[in-house]
Amino acid sequence: MSAAPRLAGLDALRGIAALLVVGLHANAVFGGLGAFSKGYLGVDFFLMLSGFLMARITEPRLAAGLSPQRFMVARYKRFWGMVALGSLIGMPYLWIRAGGEWWPFLPALIANFALLPWPVANLLFALNIPAWTIFAELVANGAHVFALRHLSDRVLAVLTLILSGLIVWVALAWGSLDVGARPGHVWAAIPRVFFAYCLGIMLWRWRQERVLVPLPAPLVLAAMPIAIMGSWYGDWRTWQFDLAFVVVLCPLVISAATAITRQTWLGWLSGAISFPLFAIHLPILEAVRELGGGKWQAIPLALCAALIIVWWTNRRDARKALAQA
Repeated sequence: MSAAPRLAGLDALRGIAALLVVGLHANAVFGGLGAFSKGYLGVDFFLMLSGFLMARITEPRLAAGLSPQRFMVARYKRFWGMVALGSLIGMPYLWIRAGGEWWPFLPALIANFALLPWPVANLLFALNIPAWTIFAELVANGAHVFALRHLSDRVLAVLTLILSGLIVWVALAWGSLDVGARPGHVWAAIPRVFFAYCLGIMLWRWRQERVLVPLPAPLVLAAMPIAIMGSWYGDWRTWQFDLAFVVVLCPLVISAATAITRQTWLGWLSGAISFPLFAIHLPILEAVRELGGGKWQAIPLALCAALIIVWWTNRRDARKALAQA
């Protein structure tokens, strides 16, 4: 079975969401970027998009004979390499977080390098904090290929409805959906992760590439940044905003973006850079801070590093294709 064609609009949205997360962490490390304080909602977008694309691309491949075990091994390998690179950069800062002690530095180093949580300094992935999201996506992907894909539309809808009640409880209990990175609220991350993910699956099953609400392409691409920064300047930094972002805005922009089929170099680049940037940016920001630099040195450096990774990866893939020709 041939692979489903890439959707240019979703590639562009992926890069935009990654930049929102970079803004969030740059504000946490350096300050001065409060408009990105809701950037953690980019994670919910990524999870919903993952569910949508897994239902669109991977479910047909599994139906055609791909084994779930083989898929998960390939998925882990794809995620691990990039996160491990960010983890290498983050090793000195893990040492600082571990108080300069081999325990808990060494077990956290081993576990986090393997993309497994290990609590240090009230963080599950002190080596590379955003790795918790990658771990969560892997768990959701595993649940998808082994169980969720077998659920009927009705059962999946009931499960999503139950998760919607739990996510409201999470938002009320913690005042936001910014949960998952720390041991104290790791259990609250379960409904957060699976609600967004299952809603993505439901969106594909319900509408596929039929748009929920037609929107102009510039508005589709600008909607998430406008909402995130508007919540800051409009002083609407509440849990209700978080729920509205996930339940309303994310499905609307994912659905509307499927109508954007024209691939531009900028859209392709933003999609290609999104995962490298997500995986390595925070260790780079922290390293620049330790060296006395500021956010306007750190953010371009993270972007340049991600661009170099994309260039090197494309060059390697081109060589492999040439060797196999």
